Amino acid sequence: MTDSTEPTDSANSTEPIERAERSLRGLLWSARITGGLFVAILAFVIVVNFVNPTGEAVPSGKEWLGLAMFPFGVFVAYALAFRWELVGGVLAILCLFGWWAYVSFMPNILPIAAIVATPGILYVVHDLLSRRSAQAARPAGEAL
Repeated sequence: MTDSTEPTDSANSTEPIERAERSLRGLLWSARITGGLFVAILAFVIVVNFVNPTGEAVPSGKEWLGLAMFPFGVFVAYALAFRWELVGGVLAILCLFGWWAYVSFMPNILPIAAIVATPGILYVVHDLLSRRSAQAARPAGEAL
């Protein structure tokens, strides 16, 4: 006779899955919170610069290209990432890499770009891991 207080095999088999799902949710919310923080900061910077301009000349065409990548492109990317994690994450990373290239690969800009890219990297990692987890949970005979 087995002791009724011992966990069954089915309970033990779902524990790693539940732990993985909690980890994925934590990863997603880390990306959303940090991405949301950057969206708020970038929105503030954009609004302040357009409402209260510093008196500098209007940006040239080349400068608008840089502004399209950062802050505008990153702002849009993180806003998209709330719904489409992979699209927003990849777009944010590409915008930041493009902006870094635009400023001629300046080494002192790289840490800033890396910090701002963190939510994008988290979004991409979450999406890839959740797809992998979904494939592992799918029964072997089930079609895609």
